[in-house]
Amino acid sequence: MVFYDIDLNNLEVICSKINEITKDKEHIIFLLYGDVGAGKTSLIKEYVRLCGIYDYVTSPTFGLMHEYDNQIFHYDLYNREISDLLHLGILDLLENRGVHFIEWANNELKSILNDAFSNIITIKIDKSLESRNYEIS
Repeated sequence: MVFYDIDLNNLEVICSKINEITKDKEHIIFLLYGDVGAGKTSLIKEYVRLCGIYDYVTSPTFGLMHEYDNQIFHYDLYNREISDLLHLGILDLLENRGVHFIEWANNELKSILNDAFSNIITIKIDKSLESRNYEIS
C-alpha cells in the first residue's frame, strides 16, 4: 500500500497504519528505506508519540540502538557492515518482544532477517521537495 504526498507534519496517517499492522503482534520488524533527510527518524518519533511514550527520540547514529519504554526499538545501521552487526549480536537484540524499526537496512540484512523472523515489513520513503510517498509492504 502506498501513501502519497505526506509531509512531516502529517505523519499520523502513516503511524496509524503502522499501529494497525502492529496490533495484536508481540514482535515485528520494520525495515526503513530512504535517502538522507527522507524522514525515517521523524516517522519513528511520531510513532513513539502516538503510542503515548514521551521519550526523547533521536537516531542512534553513534550507537546501535535506542529503546523506548521497553517496547519500541530503534536501530541505525548507516555505514555498518553486516558481519559487524552479526558480531555485535543484532539478531539477539531483534528477538526482544516489541516493535523494531531499522533505519538503513539493505537487501543482505533483509534476506538474513527473513530467514530468522516471520514479521518483516518494509517501509520505503520517497522524498520530493515538499512531501513524501510511503510504500508499506
